[in-house]
Amino acid sequence: MICVGVESTAHTLGLGVVESKKRKISVLLNKTWKYPSISEGYIPFKLAEHHSENAAVMAGELKKTGVKPDLISYSQGPGIGHSLHVGFVIARTLSYYYGVPLVPVNHAVAHIEIGKSECKTKNPLIVYVSGGNTQIIVQNEKYEVVGETMDMGLGNMLDQLGRKLELTPPDAVGVLKEAEKSKKFIPLPYTVKGMNFSFTGLLTAALKSKEREKICFSAQETAFSMLVEACERALCHYHAKEVLLVGGNARNKRLREMLEIMSSSHKARFCAPSDDYCGDNAAMIAVTGIIAWNGKKIKNIKPRQRMRVDEGFVNKNRYILVK
Repeated sequence: MICVGVESTAHTLGLGVVESKKRKISVLLNKTWKYPSISEGYIPFKLAEHHSENAAVMAGELKKTGVKPDLISYSQGPGIGHSLHVGFVIARTLSYYYGVPLVPVNHAVAHIEIGKSECKTKNPLIVYVSGGNTQIIVQNEKYEVVGETMDMGLGNMLDQLGRKLELTPPDAVGVLKEAEKSKKFIPLPYTVKGMNFSFTGLLTAALKSKEREKICFSAQETAFSMLVEACERALCHYHAKEVLLVGGNARNKRLREMLEIMSSSHKARFCAPSDDYCGDNAAMIAVTGIIAWNGKKIKNIKPRQRMRVDEGFVNKNRYILVK
């Protein structure tokens, strides 16, 4: 079975093509067109313009592959409404053109499924860290959120810090680069309540300082420490043997290092997908489209901005990503 995935939840327009054979999935194409990170942030109508302008280019890339898909999947949500709608129109058009079913995919679930498939995990404690989401998740009959941010996502906090400090680039990557220049720690608000956490107080306090290198190092260390503390509490409570880090901020090597140290101290395996599958990408949408497809016509396929990972998705099958 071949599935084409379309990703468009926020700043990235993506096209993915995957093939499934006997529970093994191969990525045939995983291409992205990303709106640049700029000081003004992401303006919804500008994101929609960017995705619309690249839609024809994306269609051309799909045509070059020569594949005949069996399914078309797309990010239904959560995400920015303008971006989601453009992706939906593209995916629905492809569905009509090829005469194949359209499968809506929960973007958050897709981050988890690509990570589980590539890392070959069984039942990990999942740490999902991206711009708009920061959650600690377990899977029983369905995905369950056992800890999460009470205000803003960790990625958004770091992005805002990067913009306010006018870093290059003005986002979480800029914060990471600046943080690597210093080891001097400035105390900042540390808010953990059980397995939940809060980042707004940390951001407000950080922006009062003018020492960029110190504040980037301190903000990153404090935020990551909060998350790791909550994860350790969840790891002990649920007796997990694996910790899986997914989402755009899973590419941060310092966060990986801290979680790996914590996991190792509890004799748990730590893993994270490769960088290509951490950030927003369409391969994960195509992979999850195959997993979600049940052979029946799916209703309620329109975009939904406020989807959650714990809405009922169940994956009882184990798929392995092969390279």
